[in-house]
Formats: sequence, C-alpha cells, structure tokens
Amino acid sequence: MFTRDIHSNKETVKDALYELDNSILMAKKMKEHILCLIIGYGSHGTKHKINSAILDALKEYKEKNKIKDYILGSNLYIFNTEYQKFKGKEYIPDTEKTKRNNGAVYIYI
Repeated sequence: MFTRDIHSNKETVKDALYELDNSILMAKKMKEHILCLIIGYGSHGTKHKINSAILDALKEYKEKNKIKDYILGSNLYIFNTEYQKFKGKEYIPDTEKTKRNNGAVYIYI
C-alpha cells in the first residue's frame, strides 16, 4: 500500500487534485494495489473544499475506469455496505481496518 498525505500542507484545491493524479501515477508505477490518500475530515474551510474536490474527482475517475474503486476510511468495517461493495478490500492491511482513519480515502488502483 502506498500512502500519501495531502492534508498537512496549505494546499489549494488545484494543488490537491494535482497531488491526487501524481499519487495515482506513482502507485501504479510502483505496482501497488491500494493508494491511501490522507485528505483530512473536510470539516472546515479549505479542507472541506479539498475533501469535496478529491471525492468528486474519484467518482469521475471510477466512472472513466482510471481507478477501480475507492472507499473512505470511516467505512472500513465489515458490516458497512460500502465496505462490502468495495472491490479491493483484500488489499487493505488489517491494521488499517482496525484503526480506521476517518481522514483517509483508500483507492484501489
């Protein structure tokens, strides 16, 4: 699993989308199945805009088959319907499932 944190810096939405694309390319180049992108909770101000923009982009990427699937860290538990539908759940380490990072999104490349 390849992890990238775009939450801690003072990114703009444009910067965050660039980092998303760059991270997907890097993960594919490294032959990883899962990209863990730390985007924060999106609870206030700019972080909310970044969070929304990333999730909108991922929805579009999935529709266009640029990625296979994605899931929010808050949905990583066995009884969640989103988790049950997630195509790459076997590639997410058990440690990630037990600690569930609500500020992360897991992308199945």
